[in-house]
Amino acid sequence: MHAADLKVIFQDIDGCLNPSDGEHFSVIEGEMPSPNQARMLDSINQAVEDSPIEHFIINSGRPLSMVHPLLTHLQTPKARYVLLEHACVLFDREADAYLDCAQLAAQCGLNDLATRYSQVEKIHLLFDWYRAHGQSSLEAHYQAALPALNKVGNLSFHIPVHVDGDELLQRIESLARAKLAPEHLEHLQFLRSDRYIDILPGIHKLDGIHLLAAHLNVDLGHALAVGDFLNDLSVFEEFHRVLCPSNAHPRIKALTRTKGSDGHVSEKAYGLALLDYLQSM
Repeated sequence: MHAADLKVIFQDIDGCLNPSDGEHFSVIEGEMPSPNQARMLDSINQAVEDSPIEHFIINSGRPLSMVHPLLTHLQTPKARYVLLEHACVLFDREADAYLDCAQLAAQCGLNDLATRYSQVEKIHLLFDWYRAHGQSSLEAHYQAALPALNKVGNLSFHIPVHVDGDELLQRIESLARAKLAPEHLEHLQFLRSDRYIDILPGIHKLDGIHLLAAHLNVDLGHALAVGDFLNDLSVFEEFHRVLCPSNAHPRIKALTRTKGSDGHVSEKAYGLALLDYLQSM
């Protein structure tokens, strides 16, 4: 893949920044990476700093409380902006604050995106239903704890190891559609990643990419997306330049190969795929 004019990398975390043995990052808020994970993150941080790219954007479904421990090993100023909760929120590390995505989109002339970002605050209606009814119903069925993650922009919870994620996704969508008013469901998207169920308020990772690209005045032709699972499909479908590790879902690998010379299925797994690519630059 030609990388001479690459300016931005939009980077997924889970499945893409892990050490070579695939050790999962913690789902406990505030828990620091293991020594093995820290070594990988430190190596990637140095490779980003040494590379010619201008911006390294973490684009994750995780909330800030679960990403902050990883960011302590990504101190390069190129990693200033962090898209979180599937791009429902945007954090500026330099300002140490969340940015108003609706306002930022309006300033960039992205009026449709500004309107959709203004809908994010309505997610509290889904939170209220889940805490009052949905969670207890699912927990009784699966005999497992399913607390919502500490998020502000979308509803997510961890998939228990003994539960089929696709079946769980279908069940919660059926419950929500049976109990919530149609106007409360209009913008919702029911998705799953390798480890989480995610219900989004009409915003997804690709929206955050468009928002930041406009804010940074970077053409997406100069951007690379790195991902590994089905929640990255919309990003991989639109992007010209994509990279996935060898552990990626088969559909992500297949889609990457359709990009020709602009798609790279790495022979290396997890964070080694990104590290190898950065060092080759």
